[in-house]
This record gives sequence, C-alpha cells and structure tokens, in this order.
Amino acid sequence: MFKTHQTLFVFSFLLLTFSCTKSSKQLPDSTGKLGTLVIVAAADIHQALKPVYDSVFLQTMPHTTAGVPFLEILRPDVQDFQHFYFNQRSILVMVSESSLESMEELLEPFSKETITQCIQDKKPILKTEKNMFAKPQHLVFLFGKDAKDLETKLMLCREELSRSMSGLELQAEAEVLYKDSSPNDRYFAEIKSAFGLGVKIPAMFNLKKQGKDMYLFQADVKEGQTPKTIGLIIHTYPYKDTSDFSYVSIRTMRDTVCKYLVAGEIKGTYMGTTESNYYPPVWQENSVLNGNQCKKIRGWWTIRGVSMAGPYLRYVVQVPSKKMIFVFEGFVYRPNLDLKERDLRLIESIALTIQ
Repeated sequence: MFKTHQTLFVFSFLLLTFSCTKSSKQLPDSTGKLGTLVIVAAADIHQALKPVYDSVFLQTMPHTTAGVPFLEILRPDVQDFQHFYFNQRSILVMVSESSLESMEELLEPFSKETITQCIQDKKPILKTEKNMFAKPQHLVFLFGKDAKDLETKLMLCREELSRSMSGLELQAEAEVLYKDSSPNDRYFAEIKSAFGLGVKIPAMFNLKKQGKDMYLFQADVKEGQTPKTIGLIIHTYPYKDTSDFSYVSIRTMRDTVCKYLVAGEIKGTYMGTTESNYYPPVWQENSVLNGNQCKKIRGWWTIRGVSMAGPYLRYVVQVPSKKMIFVFEGFVYRPNLDLKERDLRLIESIALTIQ
C-alpha cells in the first residue's frame, strides 16, 4: 500500500513539474509597439483618473519637432485586459480595495498581507513583476484605497514611476532585439578587443562602412510604405582631459567622423551637426552607463549642401581600461514622418549593451 502511494506521489510530482515547465516555456511572445503603456484598473478608477493619466504620461517630448507625446496609453478594465491586452509588454496595474476580487489573477504574486500593507500605507509603494502572461513583459503595481488615494499616490511617485516604466520598457525592447543569436555577434568581441568596450549590434543592421577605429551599421526598413534608415556609428579616440566631454569637443569630433563615414545621396555631400533654431535645442545629460562615466547627447544632424535633417542620440563613454573615449551613436532618417522618438528609444535599448 505504501509503495502504491509512493508511486502515485512521484507520478504526481513529475506531472506537476512537467506542467509547470511546459507552461513557463509556452508563454506567448509579448506584443505592442515601443511606447505603448497599458494601464489596467476598474472602470470607475479609469473614469476618475483619466486627466491624471494624461498629465503624468502624455507629456510632449522636447526633442521632436512634432511636439507630440511619446507614449500611447491604453486603458482596459480588468476583464478586457484578461481577454485582449494580457500579452502587452508594459503594464501599469492600479489596484484599489474594491477591485481586489476582480484582480485576483493579476495579484497572484502578492500575499494578502503585502497587498493590505501597500493599500494602507500613506506613501506610494511600487511593486514590479516580470513575464506573468507573456515574454518579455514588465508589470508595475500601484496600490490605493480608492480613486482619490490612487491619484494622490500617483502624483507623489510620478517621476519615479515614469523613470521605472521607461527603463523597464528599454529592457524589454533589448530582450526582443537580442532574443536570437545573430551574425553580428562577432562584432561585439571584435569592437571590445579593439576599443576596450563593446556594443551588441542587432541582426537587423548591416555593416555599411568600416575605417580605422570606426564602424557604420545601417538598417533600411519601412514604416508602412515609407522607407526609413537607422544608422549606428561606433568609434574611439584618445582621451586627453575632461574637456573631451564638453559639447564643443564632442560636436567637433562628431563632424570629423561623420564627414568620413556618412555620405549624402548627392556626390560630395556628407553628414554634419546642425544647431538651427528650427530644431529643438541640444539636450545633454551626464550619467553612468554600466559602471562607466558617460555623456548622453540628443541633437540634430544635417546633410551639408542639402535640405535634409534628423535626430541623433550620442553616447560618449570613458573607457576605464584605456585612455580612450568610446562613442556610440544612433541617428534616424525618416522622410515625411515626424515621429522618430520610438526609433531613438530603440537606439537607447542598444546602448544598454555597452560594456
């Protein structure tokens, strides 16, 4: 009798293990374009907080000529989310006391004690989960007693939440870009060996040009029926002193390299940097990228001698092992379309691999 029970136990355990393993491997690929945020809440919460959502998440981007928000917000209620939006990549869950029962599946990772504590706490507590219903996927949870409490907490943590959602989205985009091996994988080791730092080049990019201490990769694709080009520039040069991180120094080096690497369609034309008042002003940020000191710049390029321009995003990184500056830049050219911000976010996702 004991042996029979033991056999049944082992069989049940193996069946459970197999089922769990299978289900974990069978998570669907997440969907949704870069820049889409799904906010899940009960209908009454959505109705009360729509103006707050807009003020927090629909801020216009200062680096684009169109002056439009980067994010697109989808606001399903719990039932619609479970049927139609469960496989989206970036999800914010607004949890109120009255919605606990309907959100039972969404709140499965948290104990009742944790949920109660988060709801009752006067300060906003953000909880994160990954790959619950699809992969890659990031969910952020904000808890409140009711709509008024959620509004107060959302306004208190809006900056932290925006940074968190943006960072998680870039991670998800990177997972999509690098989920499969690529013939370009060899360039990471090659560049890192030569420059002290490397960057992973997604499969969609082809090596367009290579010179001494510099590379140009390019992806030529279509947005609907409109062609677009995303270029990636990688190069290095000796580090002298902190003046190498000044905008004037960075712009000068950029123009020198782009003149050689990026030719215009008309013979004799080439890429340069523009600071025309027609375009948004240059934006600069000092940061740390994977442990290395970095200057991040958003600006606008132009083709010298031709009426043509577009945005670029440039990372200037100090190489810790050498007296060198490592530069990674992405630029976008999309004729007749103003919305290039999603492509710049894609470039940001690639920059996360610099190490």
